[in-house]
Amino acid sequence: MREDPAAALKSAATIRERCRNIAAAATAGQSRHFGIDRARLDDTAALVAAVTRRRYPDLDVPYHSRWRHFETGGIDRKEELDRALEGRSIADRGRAHVDLTVASVLLDAGAGAAWSFVEAESGQRYMRSEGLAVASFRAFMRGAFSARRDDPLRVDASALAAIDTATLASLFQAGTANPLLGLEGRAALLRRLGSALVAQRDAFGNSARPGALLDTLTAQGTRRAVSASTLLETLLDSLGPIWSS
Repeated sequence: MREDPAAALKSAATIRERCRNIAAAATAGQSRHFGIDRARLDDTAALVAAVTRRRYPDLDVPYHSRWRHFETGGIDRKEELDRALEGRSIADRGRAHVDLTVASVLLDAGAGAAWSFVEAESGQRYMRSEGLAVASFRAFMRGAFSARRDDPLRVDASALAAIDTATLASLFQAGTANPLLGLEGRAALLRRLGSALVAQRDAFGNSARPGALLDTLTAQGTRRAVSASTLLETLLDSLGPIWSS
């Protein structure tokens, strides 16, 4: 079998090596786009450390992630989701979490300063990434990405294939008076995700849902730990086709 010449470019080791090359060139003044003044690194590190210790004296710094956005407004939406998933197996809950994460992250790009989302459950108005996170969470909880009426808390390829601009606009409260940048592109990206879920059976199996990545990465639950490099390569291989070349 002929080896994919681009395969090495997907590895974390190769990416780090290329980044080192770019950093070295910028440090040497050989880049037309970047410059690095290493004499300022100590001051920069001291500033970051001071801000970190001021904000988090115990140094228990929360991860910056999509799940942090789901806590916007001080509301524990993960707990709400877990209540809705109560009684299901750990694997089933994990698949639902992955489903939500993938769909929500793909919908997260610059929303523009004019758009906002009002969460009916809290009565709060949210903007930008926080608003996109809450809007996608509420869409997921309503079963907007599921093809099964008996199981709304999932993302299915067939449901994604049916999402057009008007559908997404309704879910995100977008319109002339509340414009969301890139609305058409966001809907198209979800449809491309749906196509990838069907085409990439090695990653998504017959279920054709993002949550199947949990089974792929854990070898159907037999693998207890997954390296970050394996996770990266799996995501690049399975989700790469959704991006336009």
